[in-house]
Amino acid sequence: MAKSKIEKETSLREEKLERLEKEFIESFIKLRKDHKLTQQAMADDGHVIRETIARIENSITSPQINTLLKIIEPLGYTIKLTKIKEK
Repeated sequence: MAKSKIEKETSLREEKLERLEKEFIESFIKLRKDHKLTQQAMADDGHVIRETIARIENSITSPQINTLLKIIEPLGYTIKLTKIKEK
């Protein structure tokens, strides 16, 4: 059976969100590695447990905003909303 227009739009939106999440995680990992930090060192600096970093990097969990800020602020970063560039 063919997908309805709504099903196709929902599927495309989900794919887009998955791509954005993947890009975010890649940037998160790059940030840690650019600062030559282990997961444990990043966790220590952000006052979270190492498993929190591992879960984010392995797409097991999406962090709450305050948790993410705790992790990235010691590295001099914050969260910024930016317009999505269409591909």
